[in-house]
Amino acid sequence: MTKIKRIETYLYDFFENNIFEFDLFYQTTYDQRQEGIYKLENGVQILDFLNDVHGNISERLRYNPLVPHRFTTPDELLNYLKSFRDYIVSKSYLLKEAEINENTSYIIIHFAEYKNKIVKAIDYAFEIYDLEDENILLYQQLRYHLIKENVPSFIQDLKSIFSSVSYAIVRETEGYYHANVYLILKLLGFEIIPEDTTNIGRIDSVIRFSNKIYIVEFKFSVDIDDSQIAFDQIVRKDYASKYRLEQKQIFGLGISFNENIRSIRNYKCEKL
Repeated sequence: MTKIKRIETYLYDFFENNIFEFDLFYQTTYDQRQEGIYKLENGVQILDFLNDVHGNISERLRYNPLVPHRFTTPDELLNYLKSFRDYIVSKSYLLKEAEINENTSYIIIHFAEYKNKIVKAIDYAFEIYDLEDENILLYQQLRYHLIKENVPSFIQDLKSIFSSVSYAIVRETEGYYHANVYLILKLLGFEIIPEDTTNIGRIDSVIRFSNKIYIVEFKFSVDIDDSQIAFDQIVRKDYASKYRLEQKQIFGLGISFNENIRSIRNYKCEKL
């Protein structure tokens, strides 16, 4: 996967995971503008800013691939991302705390949150471009660990990634870590399926290889190890039954994320 393709894939997944909430916020704010955003001192300017951000995402960035469908060359895409980021940052002064009151606080708070997430996403897109060689090395290393069934080393390297990189999905929930594991592995070239459904439940992620499958379940808590609970869910709901006809080795992997350390606390992995 080329570095531009990595950027395209990352941005597409990022906006697909976040655009519904942003669309809803945008539409609600626009529909209720007379009673909401227009009551702000700079309400007209803020709405123009919101229109610009939403319009750029909808018309230019919610596509995969972006080159050549929306941008003629990779350089044009990179220049656009830089300009879009600079524009967002230049208008951030509009979302100042002084504008917040009981009727309009949600507008400033939510718009500022989405704005920050978009800026972080663009920043990370440039990290992907600049650190291509490192990504390839990580991909080879992580993939080798799972092929060799060396799950402890796989988890250790994944923890290292969480410790060293800032990601764009900022809420610290199970979904935050689940989404980031998915994005990390997909960007590194893994064949990973999120939210794979069975007849009795939904699997958080499935990682596929030519001769083996990892069924992954995530749990999140403030300060307890619930990796066993995650693994037991895989067993109890017999998630492996969907894949047994493929006659591949199947492993269950329960991963516990911890809020206090903001990373993986522990894991439980066994062959099913």
